[in-house]
Amino acid sequence: MLIYYGVLTAVFGLVFGSFLNCTAMRIARGEDFVKGRSHCMSCSHELAATDLIPVFSYLIHKGRCKYCGAKVSVRYPITELSFMALSLGLYAALAGLSPGEIVTFFKCWFLTGCLFVISLTDLETFEIPDGAIIAGAISWVVFTAAEFFLGVHDIKWIIHHLIAALIIGAVMLLISLVMDKILGRDSMGGGDIKLFSLLGLYLGYAGSYELVLLSCIVGLLFAGARKIFIKKASKEFPFGPSIALSGYLLLIFGDRLTNWYLGFFM
Repeated sequence: MLIYYGVLTAVFGLVFGSFLNCTAMRIARGEDFVKGRSHCMSCSHELAATDLIPVFSYLIHKGRCKYCGAKVSVRYPITELSFMALSLGLYAALAGLSPGEIVTFFKCWFLTGCLFVISLTDLETFEIPDGAIIAGAISWVVFTAAEFFLGVHDIKWIIHHLIAALIIGAVMLLISLVMDKILGRDSMGGGDIKLFSLLGLYLGYAGSYELVLLSCIVGLLFAGARKIFIKKASKEFPFGPSIALSGYLLLIFGDRLTNWYLGFFM
């Protein structure tokens, strides 16, 4: 049964990844991502359902639009496969058949989708869409309410995670203001601060602390790789993807990491 649901997770990961990529692209271009049909970016021809099969449509048409012959960006299959991998990673870490475990999986999966859109948009526009932050917060409220009624979490857990979100948001805002004064320029965008606060809802106190540390490490690695592989990269640095990836990793490994370092003091 777990293998069957794993296959379903992979399929839905591909499909949802295609939708999220399209959403991010439309947000970046200022288009309505709710209304309107998918279309070729070169000739604007509306795409049929058979043109939208994740990965397979790209392979069948050899990476070109079947209507105008223009080359289709490899971004499409890469993002679809990437979100499938992220979905399977969550499934491997959180797999379970009890109602509570299922709700927790979908809660984290939906957040991962929001983080995916945030990362793709920030990489392209250097801005984090407020809509994705709001969607992630709504997801936390809805799924946490379900977890509460299923006995997964109690009211004390909910209050502590709300406080964690407020604390990490306030701390990152304070750090940003101080660094702005020292550097004489904006050091961190408001979207980054909101993203830290959103992840504080999901990760709690220890997870928020780990998030700050891990985001800095991932950010430094990302900045170094960016300099090596993108020679003409702008000096402006999109921090959102580093925060998002760190948050995703902590959804999977956070508890084990916390237990590991607490073991040194107990």
